[in-house]
Amino acid sequence: MIKKATEIKRDIDSQDSVLLDWFDMQKPNLCAITKEGVEFIVKAKYTHLHEDDILVCEDGYTIKVSKSEDNIYTLKFSDHITFARIAYEIGNRHQPICIEDFKITILEDISTADIIKACEAIDSVKVEKSKAIFKPNGNAHHSH
Repeated sequence: MIKKATEIKRDIDSQDSVLLDWFDMQKPNLCAITKEGVEFIVKAKYTHLHEDDILVCEDGYTIKVSKSEDNIYTLKFSDHITFARIAYEIGNRHQPICIEDFKITILEDISTADIIKACEAIDSVKVEKSKAIFKPNGNAHHSH
């Protein structure tokens, strides 16, 4: 039987937990399976889930939300023009992004695969793929 989470609380005890990646934490109608194998759907008013949110199901069952690591790319630049151009291209794809000094971090995604491939061919850009918790700048992922 699928449980229905109808409330989101903080700072209460939980009976179970779920690991979610960045994209799953943004979904308005999330379906997932907990560590204990409980299938659930979120039907609560929220913009997105946060680490340590507690999902409260209709029957009182509680599930703690934890972030999982994502496949990410870190792009390190040695010149400001290439840095600005690539940031602009990623922004035009409406992808979440973390911008730091001469460094951009993005999620692995099919919509940016061509940008990553192009960056790998640019001598002034160092491309690194890894697994880490993704932390985009501001309200990075939105819809129109």
